[in-house]
Amino acid sequence: MYGCEPFLNKHATYRQFLKAASKDEKKYTTIGSMRIPLDQTVSMYFKYKNDKELEERFTTGKNRRRRGTALRQFLSIRRHRKRSNYVLQNNADFEQYFLRFFKWPFSNWSILDHKNFNYIIRFENLAADYKKVFTEVGVPVQRDLPLANKTPGRKKDFWSYYESDKAKRRAKFVFGPFMRHWGYEFPESWGHIKEPWHAQLIYDLVSIPSKIYWKYLM
Repeated sequence: MYGCEPFLNKHATYRQFLKAASKDEKKYTTIGSMRIPLDQTVSMYFKYKNDKELEERFTTGKNRRRRGTALRQFLSIRRHRKRSNYVLQNNADFEQYFLRFFKWPFSNWSILDHKNFNYIIRFENLAADYKKVFTEVGVPVQRDLPLANKTPGRKKDFWSYYESDKAKRRAKFVFGPFMRHWGYEFPESWGHIKEPWHAQLIYDLVSIPSKIYWKYLM
């Protein structure tokens, strides 16, 4: 729709782009995306749960695209296989899955460069932000953004999957620092749940090896 050409791969990072970009390409306007991690976590659970419909992409890894370094491929396939097998073999509900695998403060490669991007498109406002950003950079909007790749089996309200106070407390520990970093807030109904005092400290410590991984081992 916009005369674009493929460059690198679907989940390449900005650092990988810079390594491969020309001098002129490095001057491009930068547009990043951001998604509430609690929402993404729910979506991944349902992808694991519906792995057969996805051609066993996670339980076997045979239909997953190979991206990044050999180390990244190994760690990614191992993680997805472990989690999908747990969900399927135990018929685990979301809370069982979440409490088992989410025990440390969350971060992703956005901590490297996103703060310096020209624009951030928020997933929860995807259709509107897409139009706004394209208009501001002078690219005529060709059409509304189509709905695609919808996760099967899940409800729209991802907050409702964090039902118990135990799950909410874990979510505040795991996602609280990242949410705060990007200006997200938890629902008012979660107000009685306090984020553990040490969450930010552990997040800061975990971010150090995370940045090394995203910079050099991708």
